[in-house]
Formats: sequence, structure tokens, C-alpha cells
Amino acid sequence: MPQGRRKLPFSGKQKKQQIQEKRKRKQQNAASESENKYERAEGNNVRPPKERLPEFNVQSINQQPLHRGGRSNPNQYVLQFRRETEEEIKKRKEDARKQIIPVSEEELEFDPAPYFCGNELGFPIRPKWSPDMTREQLDNREYGYFKEYLLTLKKRSDWDELSYFELNLETWRQMWRVMEMSDIIVWIADARYPAVPTFLFTYVLKTLKKSLIIILNKMDLVPSAIGLAWKHKITQTYNLDDDDKAKVHVLFFTSFKNSSEFKEGVQKKKPRGKLKMAAEAAECLLKECKSIIEKYQAKIDLQSWENKISEEKELEYDNDEDVEIEEKITAVPETSYEHFDLFQNSYLTIGLLGQPNAGKSSVLNALMGKKVVSVSGTPGHTKHFQTIFLTPSVRLCDCPGLVFPSKLPKPLQVLMGCYPIAQLREPYSTIMFLAERLNLVKLLNLQHPEPGENEWSAIDICDSWAIKRGFLTARAGRPDTYRAANHLLRMTLSGKICLALRPLGFTENKKYWLSSAELKNIWKVKGIVDELDTYEHNCIELSDDEQKPTAQTDTSENEDDGSNEDESCDSDSSEVCGTIASNKFSVLDMSN
Repeated sequence: MPQGRRKLPFSGKQKKQQIQEKRKRKQQNAASESENKYERAEGNNVRPPKERLPEFNVQSINQQPLHRGGRSNPNQYVLQFRRETEEEIKKRKEDARKQIIPVSEEELEFDPAPYFCGNELGFPIRPKWSPDMTREQLDNREYGYFKEYLLTLKKRSDWDELSYFELNLETWRQMWRVMEMSDIIVWIADARYPAVPTFLFTYVLKTLKKSLIIILNKMDLVPSAIGLAWKHKITQTYNLDDDDKAKVHVLFFTSFKNSSEFKEGVQKKKPRGKLKMAAEAAECLLKECKSIIEKYQAKIDLQSWENKISEEKELEYDNDEDVEIEEKITAVPETSYEHFDLFQNSYLTIGLLGQPNAGKSSVLNALMGKKVVSVSGTPGHTKHFQTIFLTPSVRLCDCPGLVFPSKLPKPLQVLMGCYPIAQLREPYSTIMFLAERLNLVKLLNLQHPEPGENEWSAIDICDSWAIKRGFLTARAGRPDTYRAANHLLRMTLSGKICLALRPLGFTENKKYWLSSAELKNIWKVKGIVDELDTYEHNCIELSDDEQKPTAQTDTSENEDDGSNEDESCDSDSSEVCGTIASNKFSVLDMSN
């Protein structure tokens, strides 16, 4: 029997402690190696990326642990916002306990221009550079410009009034690259809250001298009349120049099609089947791109894109069988993105920009007709720009979402999806903002947590929803108010509770928008058949003076469907969400 050292007893607790110590040593070694690397880089006038802006009290959101011994930095593109003070959070919590006072219909109208202060705030743009510059020189120049831009904002008297906006230079660099390499820039906005930065029009149209297309995405969550009003508002505000090349084009888009316009009642069925190309919306985008190419007299053939859309229209949508389409795409050599001349390649480059959760990646997948990039409801999911060829002559470029400097209400930014809901320290002010504009008590069929009370606050709504859904704390068994608030915000972000803001003047001209002949173009994009048939029937039987609005829902149908509201709220979560999602017109008071 071989003589050796006798093994000592080793418990599971000791093993766990050994693993933790080993992991800690690896992290310390990796940190020391990175510090040495940055110290060597400082000798070559390169600034270290860690703690670059300590004077701005930057807070990193969704920060990940460092890789064990890896060279890449997982937090290079992490969201960075200004850290809120304890006084600000405490004040908002106190306001959330006040009584909810519903706003008037006119106060649902929204004008984003004053919140961006015209062109005063702007946004970081890439400083001048040349191909002869070294990487270190370029890094120093971009960092110096970005820091000077932030210092300029901080010197303003209203620095504390600014909302969340991106403080990570690496994310802004992604937008700079996309803007440079794109022939046509497409800004994707959530149709529920289309807050488009005003300086974007000036910079893209005047400075870069490129074409700009605004896509109002998620039209399946917005009444068609409101979407049409937003289109006219944007074009009338920014298309003041006589130059056709400097005009803004506004399109509608949705990745999910509906069989009819919004109606009240329970919507138990969910869209199923494989992902299908949004052919109608893609055809509108193709038409605009063709007109832009003709204005610039560029020699780019988009016939392959047109053929792809035609083939998709001929296919029948099958929920059970998945039909695979063989795509023949020739390899197109990649070129450097450091070019400024438009339409110099044999293919068209379309850059997709927008704020987080606006649906940029979803639009790209819908244009492709299949999933090519991952999507998520968490802002900052797309880390860096990625290019995908739609056809041999069309290249799409997906850019990470960016939160631009503004004075937008922070609750509205949370509803837009600019701030991760899971990281919110105080979600109750957003519930207050939502409850002032929607009758959440009626929609969710809530009972006041204190019997005999009629006055509701944001905390009361969260407590009532926690009791209804069974969200209780582990030890005391009290209503989990924070979890209930997060759940309501996630339902709003996904469109199960729908709030859609309206442009200025919509309430005054509501009848005009509800009876406009342009609604049929939106119904085609949304895949609505019932309203199209009704509209064509009215056009045949009624004269132009006698035509009635066709965008409003049938009152009798609404009353019948509304009777199922209590039943849906007492059922499982999917039925509750379906009831709220299909109750768009009553929420927005559009049927009055």
C-alpha cells in the first residue's frame, strides 16, 4: 500500500470558502493587470476609461462583474446617468402619497420641443478629425470635447432640472459611427410618446446634409387618428425649407398586425406563428428611399428589395407550418465607415437611430422577415452598432438606444423605457403620472385597501394591486408595494396598459382626425381589414359631404365587451393584460 499523506476531512463550508478566496484572487490579479495597462497607456497620453467623469456624480446602471482574466470590459457600453440625491427621491415619495387629481383632456396633449429647449441643449456630436490622427489622439480629442460639453451643461442654472441622459462616451461614439456611415438616417420613435430631439433635425438636415425619415413605431398600441395627427404635426413643424432634400419624411410601422381597430373587451388570443415581414410598412420605406435616391441622382438599384417585398406579399400566413425561404444574398465586401460622401457605394446604407425601447431592433427584424438581432425590454440591450444586409443592395445598421439631454418629466422617460424599471429606487411618482392620465382604478377593478376611503393615491393603487395579485412580503405578509408598482410599469411598457399622448391641437380638431381619408393608409400598415371595407362602402353610398368618421368603434360592441371587465380582472394575469390592452379607446376617451 503506497505511503502518503492522509486526507483531512473537508466540509462543504470550507470548500465554498476556498472557491470564494480563489475567485477574489483572480479578480484582484485582473484589476492589477488592467491598472498596469492603463498606467502604460497614460505614458502615451491615453486617458483610462474607468472613472473618467467623477465630477459629474455618474451612476452606472446594470453594471456587470468583470470577466475572470478576460481582456474585454463588460461595462464599456453600460448605461450611465447622473445619480439622484436622497432629497429628490424623498420628495417624490412624499408626493406619491398625495391624492390623485385627473388631468383634463387638453392636458393629454404633448409638445416635445420646449422640453429640448430648441437647439440650446443639443447633443454631443463628433468633433473634427482626420484619418492621419492616431488612435490615442482621436480618443483624447473626443473625450476632451465630451467633457467640455458636459461642463457647459453643468454651468447652466437649470442643470438640476435636466432629466436622465446618457453620460457614457462609448455609447455616443456608436451613434457617431452610424451617422457617418449611413446614407439615409431613420429615427424610430414610439408612437405613444414621439419625443424627437429638435436639434436632430438641424444637425442631420443642415450639418450632415443627409435625408431624415421619422418612423412612428408601435402603431398597434395607438389609435390611428392620433398617429395621423402626429405625422402632420412633425411635417408642418420641420418642413419649412423649400429644399426637397431638407424635408422630413414620416412613416408608420408596426411589427404586429390587428384584424380590426381598437375595441373594448377581453382579448384572450395572442399573436402566434412565425415572424413575418411587415410588407406594407417596408413598401412605404422603400418608396421613400427611392424618392430620396432620385433626388440625389444616385446609381443604386433597389430592385432586389422590391422583389423581396413582392415575394413576401404572395406568401400566405400560416400559424402552424413554418415556411422557410431561401435567401440568395451575394457577399458584399465591407468598407471603412470613415466616409462622408453620400451614395458612394454600390449599396444603400440605412442607419436606425432612436431612444431605448423605441423598437429599433424589432423594426430591423420585421424588415428582414426573421429574427436576426436580439430584442429586449431592458434599455441598453443593444451594446454596439451592427450592420446586416437586407439585400445585396441594402444594408441596415442598428444603433444602440441613446437618451438625449432634455427636461422631459422623469416619469415619462420611465414609461418610454429609457430607464430600467428594475433599477428604479422610487417607482411611485411614475404610477402617479400614469394614474393622473388613466383611470387605473376602473381599468384594474381595484378596491381601496382602506375600507370607506374614496381618495386614491399612487401608494394606494400599488397596495390594492399587490393585494389583488397576491404580492406580499415574506415575513410580515404585508402588501409588497414596490413589486406591485414595478409590475404595473412593466405592463405599461409592454402596452398592456396603454397611454398615448396627443399632439397640440388634437382635442380641438378631433372630429377632423377621426374622419380623415388618410386613415386608410394607416389601416393598411396595421393590417386592419374591417375599417377598410367600411370606409370603401361609405365612399360608394355616401357623398363627400355626408361621409362619417370611420375610425371610431361601435358603441354597442364597446358596451358588450365592457361587461367582461370585472371577470377579466379576476382571472389570470394574461386575461387581465388582454382586457387592458384592448381597451384603448375608453382609456383615451376617444369614443366621446
